[in-house]
Amino acid sequence: MKRNPAELVAQTFDVIVIGAGIYGATLTLQLAEAGLRTLVIDQGDFCSATSANSLKILHGGLRYLQHGNIRRMRETIFSRRSLMRCAPHLTQPLACLIPTYGHGLRSRAVMRIASVLNNLISADRNLGLPPSHHLPGGRTVGPAALAAALPGLPVRGSSGGAIWYDALAVQSERLVLEHLLAAREQGASFCNYLRADTITVRDNRVTGIRASDLLDGRSFDFSAPCVVNAAGPWFDDLLTRSGIHAPPTSWAKAVNLVVNKPLNERYALGIEGQAGYRDQDALVKRDKRFFFFVPWRGGTMIGTTYQGWQGKKDDLRCDRADIEAILAEVHTMHPGWGLTWEDVSFCHCGLLPMAAGTDGHADTVQLAKHSLIIDHGRKNGPEGLISLRSIKYTTAPAEAAKVTRIITSHLPRRKPQLSPRPAAVPACSPEIAALLPMLSRRYGRWAERVLAYVADEDGQDWWLSRKEELLRGEVRYFIREEMAVTLADVLLRRTGLGTFRRPAADLVTRLGECMATELGWDAARREEEIRRVERLYAPLTPVQEQP
Repeated sequence: MKRNPAELVAQTFDVIVIGAGIYGATLTLQLAEAGLRTLVIDQGDFCSATSANSLKILHGGLRYLQHGNIRRMRETIFSRRSLMRCAPHLTQPLACLIPTYGHGLRSRAVMRIASVLNNLISADRNLGLPPSHHLPGGRTVGPAALAAALPGLPVRGSSGGAIWYDALAVQSERLVLEHLLAAREQGASFCNYLRADTITVRDNRVTGIRASDLLDGRSFDFSAPCVVNAAGPWFDDLLTRSGIHAPPTSWAKAVNLVVNKPLNERYALGIEGQAGYRDQDALVKRDKRFFFFVPWRGGTMIGTTYQGWQGKKDDLRCDRADIEAILAEVHTMHPGWGLTWEDVSFCHCGLLPMAAGTDGHADTVQLAKHSLIIDHGRKNGPEGLISLRSIKYTTAPAEAAKVTRIITSHLPRRKPQLSPRPAAVPACSPEIAALLPMLSRRYGRWAERVLAYVADEDGQDWWLSRKEELLRGEVRYFIREEMAVTLADVLLRRTGLGTFRRPAADLVTRLGECMATELGWDAARREEEIRRVERLYAPLTPVQEQP
């Protein structure tokens, strides 16, 4: 399905979802499964904003024990299981470990009780998952086992540690896309780089939206009796532009680093930093903020830092100060790791809503604890408009279910309009057929569809890069089936080749040439695409190397 917003205008939709991050994507799938004709659009690429800023951990809600919020834990367990079930090839079990200390609230005894409670509350955590994805129960270990698990990590005074199991999103961007592809199979439509300018209203009822194509400047009017505003940090801006009351929201900049060092290959480590922090809502108080060190692609993801953001949302970027702050904090926790600028291979950031009354200082930022769902018709606003201000990546399926229930209470469920299954892969050589296992690991049930594009290549030059294992047919598939229209779309969100480290210059050049042939770019456009990719990695360049 190539990108063509003009064709979508002629279609009839029940619901338009604005925002194609993890919340918009999971909601679109649930609406499509309810038989509602759904269109989801995004002003950028799919999962190109806050949803891309993730430590890749799909949480099970263990942290909600300190708030005494069992209901929230159950929602998170349901959501984690839903995400894993939707895309097993993009998720895997993840062992997590934190040291325990003393005889108080951070003690091994307290964490043993927490582990027992978590095991009981999450007794159905593996329901419907393949055996390879079953999550074991949590437990505690003694000092000797902790020292063996954390060689070289200073844990003086520790009484042991607590181990529990969450899941790792191998590629969080493709996990979003997986939901959109599944929704398309149920009859949904989607389009990127299409900005919702205003929500159109007549007689206090939603009639649709007016949108702008950010690639060619054309404007379009889409009709639907229901609109869901899931635009992430831009949700309040859209309401304001539409003349609809927007709840006041302050935003925090959240930053994670990727380093090319494997700091611990067995566990995602939770270690208290030195900066002060107090969770105002927790029953069990902590004075420090946890940093997590997540093993990923042979390196480690580190995060998260937060600080209030007052600038333009479209200008959000990681900068040198963000990187230096995390490196300094990690050095105080474990100088032996010796992390330097040369170890930092990528960084990303996003905006999250802060709790009311937070001043935005890095040491005191309080994030909103719950997503906000507004049925505007119940608050004297337009009927048919729902706004969803999201928080945690993992909880998207549970929040989507709540919104789906609101919508289906007004719009009747129908049998989904199933799209025809793709034709079987044509006969191909044994060499091409041998690529199927690799493609299955990347694309799951869509692998044969991708293989068809590889088999359709002329000659024997299937590979765009043997080192990175990228096939020309994959790129054609991204463009024709997944609406990739820029180099960054492919490097960051279709393949992830640019999310661990700066991609090699020759790979970027070859990819630019391949996309230029498929999309009709001239030399100037191709060079501009390459420059845009280079700018993504500017914050990682040491000062002495910057022009």
